[in-house]
Parts: sequence; structure tokens; C-alpha cells
Amino acid sequence: MNKIIAERYELIDIIGQGGMADVYLANDTILNRTIAIKILRTSLAKDPIYIARFQREASAAAALSHKNIVEIYDVGEDNDQYYIVMEYVPGRTLKELIAKRGALHVMEAIDIMKQVLSGTARAHQMGIIHRDLKPQNILVTDTGTAKIADFGIASIQSLTQFTQTDVIMGSLHYLAPELARGEKATVQSDIYALGIVFYELLRGQVPFNGESPVNIALKHMQEDLPSLREFNPSIPQSVENIIIKATAKNLNDRYKSANEMLEDLQTCLSRTDEEKLVFDHSDETNDPTIVANPRQFFDEETEEVEERVTEKKKPTQNKILEKLKNPKVLAGVVAGVVLIIGIICYFLLFGGNKQPNVMPDLVGLTQSEAEELLKDYGVTINKTVFKELSDDYKKGLITKTDPEKGSSIKEGDVITITVSKGKYIVLDDYTGLSYEEAEKKLEKLGFKVDINREVSDKKAGTVLEQSLEKGYKQDPTDKDRTITLTVSKGSYVILDDYTGMSYDDAYNKLSGLGFNVTKREQTSDQPAGTVIDQNLAKGYKVDPTDTNRNITLTVSTGYSQTVPSVVGLTPDSAKSNLENLGFTVSMEGTQFPESGGDERYIGAVYKQSIAAGTKVDKKGTTITIYYYED
Repeated sequence: MNKIIAERYELIDIIGQGGMADVYLANDTILNRTIAIKILRTSLAKDPIYIARFQREASAAAALSHKNIVEIYDVGEDNDQYYIVMEYVPGRTLKELIAKRGALHVMEAIDIMKQVLSGTARAHQMGIIHRDLKPQNILVTDTGTAKIADFGIASIQSLTQFTQTDVIMGSLHYLAPELARGEKATVQSDIYALGIVFYELLRGQVPFNGESPVNIALKHMQEDLPSLREFNPSIPQSVENIIIKATAKNLNDRYKSANEMLEDLQTCLSRTDEEKLVFDHSDETNDPTIVANPRQFFDEETEEVEERVTEKKKPTQNKILEKLKNPKVLAGVVAGVVLIIGIICYFLLFGGNKQPNVMPDLVGLTQSEAEELLKDYGVTINKTVFKELSDDYKKGLITKTDPEKGSSIKEGDVITITVSKGKYIVLDDYTGLSYEEAEKKLEKLGFKVDINREVSDKKAGTVLEQSLEKGYKQDPTDKDRTITLTVSKGSYVILDDYTGMSYDDAYNKLSGLGFNVTKREQTSDQPAGTVIDQNLAKGYKVDPTDTNRNITLTVSTGYSQTVPSVVGLTPDSAKSNLENLGFTVSMEGTQFPESGGDERYIGAVYKQSIAAGTKVDKKGTTITIYYYED
């Protein structure tokens, strides 16, 4: 952009536009810091009313110092350009946060509202009413800090010169009923707006919408807010009650101060047994509702309440009306009207089709085309041409003008144009595609693609996530375009229980899963060749990309035991020896025979059922021992 304001502030890019001014990202070349600078629009810079309002904003905001209010650094004028230098707050507006996430969790919404109320209370203490509190004017940093911005329509109670021509402004969706009736803004008007903001945070949308501004204003004046708890029953009644009280139609029911509302907000989660707040006005006389003329207050195209300066009726009006009853006076008035109509018709018939006093539509034209068109109007294009990215217009085409089309212009005026420096690169949704397919599409858009792999039940190579969401807008002039795709590795390899299988069967299964199998042999009572243990248990998960897969199987060599001789041992000793070797022992005792017996075996084993030296291949084989009783 390369434009410098006040020989100090270098404009970098336009970051916001309002009805009165544009906001630019800029660099303070003296203090070497990033700032935001608001500049009054050229078309308004010669209007004393708008200049006064703009300066009023500066005075209001500069008087405030609070962590939850955007700080003002400098105010000035440079070559008929009125500006305000303020803190640059990286992050997003509360409106953008709601648009992205929808309804917020009640704890997060309460935290944001505490901050906003704290800043609002400070402004009210200074005698400043914001008058346009809405999510678009509340910034939220990446760390969760909320800051109130844009005091462009703030009313300073101490500046009495502005109280006579009070204005009705602010977004209709947050407009207090008394403002819609044409009454003066108060502290309670800000509180009503914050009640609507709180509702939107918890609901994800404003309570009232309509086909026209008048319709929306009538709903604010006449209808109760839709129940939050019907939308989300988990919202405590004490929280909904705060919104009900903040948005009460009757000022006597509404919070009297931001501090009062803040105190309720700080304790609401501890008041879980509250009943729904209901206001009883049954004893009051219902005064008829007075609705302001929609032409006086509303612009249906923008759905914003427009400023109107309403002059007090002069006492002479009634006298004028009386005079008009005189036929002679009335005839003179009619003759004057006819003359005026004749003059208008003359210019319509003979003045041609051109209207050089009305700004033509230059949007979509090239600068040269615009210059050619403006020759007939006696105006020129500012040498300083702003550039911006556009969703709609190709590089080199005009995206907006100052003044806008339809505005009054005169010979010698200078028109400021903004030209497209190209369309944004808009990202698509690449999830579900193969990595190769997504990479090809992104490289065509000039992106460097980084890959992050993770285990998933999706097919290996499938894109699971992308670091930049669908709809993300990329500056085409930014050469450093990087996106990270999270790609599926495939699902885990999960081990089974291989014990009890033959080694060959287990080996084949594990080899099929890519495992290197180590065989370890061990004597057991299981048949030879049977897997009796594995070092990785059933259910063990292996990363599908891990190629170094190893497992050890313990395999039975079978059982082999030689039967010892227990003849001559006492029965108990024989039994103990055999059982220690894994045999099952059966004992049979008999009386020593009267003849033919060997006295050495009295009280000892004289025979065993399985001969000594025999090999058995099954643990627990039964051996019967025979002995003579004492």
C-alpha cells in the first residue's frame, strides 16, 4: 500500500470498513510497532457534523483505560484526513467466533461476558455510553481476552452540544426498545444490548429476526425473548434469568448498572435453585406503544438504524398552518409548487440523461475505464490507489469507491478507488481423498504439503484432517503457502492368542502379519511342537508402519521322565520321591506272609507297578507301590 499518514504511520492493508471510517493495519515507524488506524472517509471529511462525531469518538475512547477496552494511542488530522491510532488486537470478532463455533459452552460465555461487562462498567463510570455494543464490536484474542472496540457512536454525557440532536443508531438486532421508540440512549440501553449479546453467545443466533428493520424493532418492543432453556436445558435458570433481567422491556425491571449485572454474573453458577424470573405488570396501565416512523430511523437495505437529526418543532408551525387556510395564501403556495415542478421538468427533459452530480458505479471496471467515464463528471481519481484481495473481482478491477455510487459529487472532487489485487485462493475439503490426489490438487494451488501420519480405521493413505479448513482464504501474493495433511497409516495390527496352536500354524499366521518369529523350546507336559507361551500378549497393538516386528514363541518339547526304583524304601519315602518327579502315586499295603517272604521288606516297598528304568512321556503317570505293613 505504501501510504504514510502524518509522516509516521505506514498503511499496510485494510482490515475493516464502517459507515464513517475505514480501519487499516499499519506500522508506527517511530515506535516500530504494529497498530490499527481508523481514517474518516474522504466523502465525510468536509462535513462538520461527521468530523465532530469522529472527534467525539476519539475523545471518548482516549479517556478510557481498561484491559477490556481497545487502547487509543494517538488522534490527529493530516491533509484533511482525520485519524485515530489504536491498539492492534490480533484475533477475531465475537461475531466471527459465533459464526465458526455456534453456541458457546455456558462457562466460556460467562467468562467473555464478565470481561465485556467489566469494560462497559468502566466506560459508564466515565460518563460514556457505547450505544453500539454487539459481537461485531467485541474482539477476542487467541488467549481468550475480550476487548470492546468502536466507540464511533458513543455518547459523552458531558458534551451537551450533542444532546439536543440525539441520534438513534446501532444494529437493530441489539437495539433497546426505548431507542426504537426514539428515546435517548442511557446506561440501560447498553445493558439491553449486552443481554442480547449474552443470549447470542449461548444460543448461536440472535433472538429476533424479521423481514424488515421495522419488524425487528417491533419484536424488541413487544415480544418476549425465546427461551434459552428450551434450546439447551443444561443452561442454569440463574443464567437465563440474567438475560431476562438485562433485556426487560420496562426500565424499572432492567439492571440499573453494568456493575449490578456483573455481580449477578459472578455468582450465577452457585444459585442453582432459582426459579424463572417473571415480571408482573398486571397493576400497571398499558400505555399505547408509539412506533417511530421507519423512514425516520431505518435503512432497510442495511438493517442498521440510521442517524437522523430531529429538530424540535417550532412554535410558528401552527401559525403557518393557520395561514394556509387563507385561500389567497394557499393559491400563492400552489403557484410556487407549480413553478418548482416546471423547473424540475425542464432539467429532466433538456438536461440529458447524464447526472453529473451523482457518483456513477465504477465497481467492476478497470482504472482506465473509470477515468474515461469520469471525464464527463469533471472529477479525477486519487493518485493513491488502494489494493485489496477480492472474492468477486479479478486482478485490476475496481472493488469499491469513495464516495460510493449514488453519492453527490461535484466538479473538482477527487475519487478514491480500491482495486483488486486478485481473487483469494479458497481451499476445498480434502478429507476422504487419497494423499496423492489431495497433494496434486494443493500443489496446483501453489501449496507445499506437509504430511502427518496417524493410525486410523480408514484405508491407509486416506486424508483424515487438514490444518487449514475448507473455505480458508489464501492471499495469492503470499508465496509461503503451507498446509499439513493428516493421513491414515491404516489400522493397528492386533495380535491374537497363539498358545495351544502348533508351532507351524502359529508361525504361518505371524509371518502373514509381517513378524519375524523366534522359536524357544521348553519341556512341558504339552505335546511336542505345541506353543505354550508368547512374549507379546493377545491384544498387543503394532503400528501399521512399523516394519521391525519381532515375536518369540515358546514351544513344548514334550515330557520325558525315567521311572526310578523305589523297592526297599519306606512307603512314605517312595511316595515322596515319585511325586517329586511328577508321578501320581497309588499305595497298597499287605501283611507279611507267614512263609516265603523276605524279611528285609517288612515295612518297606517290595514291588512297583512300572519297572525302574521305564521312560514315560506324560506327566502325572500313576505308579502303584506295594509294601509290607509292620
